[in-house]
Amino acid sequence: MLNDDYDGGKKLIPVFQEHLNKGTRGVESLLAEQIMFCNKLLLTKNDRLPFYVVTEVARAIHPLNPQVAIMAVPWGNLQLDELLSMPDYDFHRVALLIDELQDAIDAVLPDETDKKYDISWRVIEDDRPFHPQRLWDTCHCFMGAGVYRSKGFFWLPGRDDLALLWNQAAGSINLEFISYWKAGVLTHTDNSLTKEERAAIRQQLAKMPGRFGDRRCRLTVIGESGEIDDFALALRQCLLTEEEILWWQQGGIFHDPWPTKVARLA
Repeated sequence: MLNDDYDGGKKLIPVFQEHLNKGTRGVESLLAEQIMFCNKLLLTKNDRLPFYVVTEVARAIHPLNPQVAIMAVPWGNLQLDELLSMPDYDFHRVALLIDELQDAIDAVLPDETDKKYDISWRVIEDDRPFHPQRLWDTCHCFMGAGVYRSKGFFWLPGRDDLALLWNQAAGSINLEFISYWKAGVLTHTDNSLTKEERAAIRQQLAKMPGRFGDRRCRLTVIGESGEIDDFALALRQCLLTEEEILWWQQGGIFHDPWPTKVARLA
């Protein structure tokens, strides 16, 4: 997020200062204050960036809290001994900072604390699959800086046996294979299932509310209200129409620009 949305962290401090000068608050205020009040700063997702980029991000945000160390953690992997060795939180050090910022925080929407940052969420849930090309185009055209996080399960026609994990943070999206849909397993001829096991799966699928067995799309999108509304609407428009479903079931093939090789989560 710092790298993609704030020019490697360089824009965070200027935007935060602009909010202070105008007497307003934004997500930048929240981000900057989290850094200012921390006693150990951890940069995640650094496994996706070159070392020099992570170093530049750390250098850009370090002035917000020059007294703390910054640690980059790949895959969110923080060793237990490193966690236990962290010093106790120094409340005395931040006491003056609390006093300085409290008036500015209270002055903005004092009676509407939950609206200070205008952060909200939307849930997209449907039994239909996403159209691969429309989903690709939507991610490149509608996912603005105000879409902070989205995650969930989905499926695509053409690889409809795969249960896929959608994992997005800021401008980065991961497509990960986590399992097979039970409905997809029944289409496999090499799974060594017995007749009894296949019958048990069919009974389970018959109780599912969707038209496609256990296959479904369910994504949660988090971000600024205005932008996630646009993104959520665009995602819903990526779901196959009834005409497209019929065409696909009759043998139609959709162009799929997504990577054909996806990682499986262990």
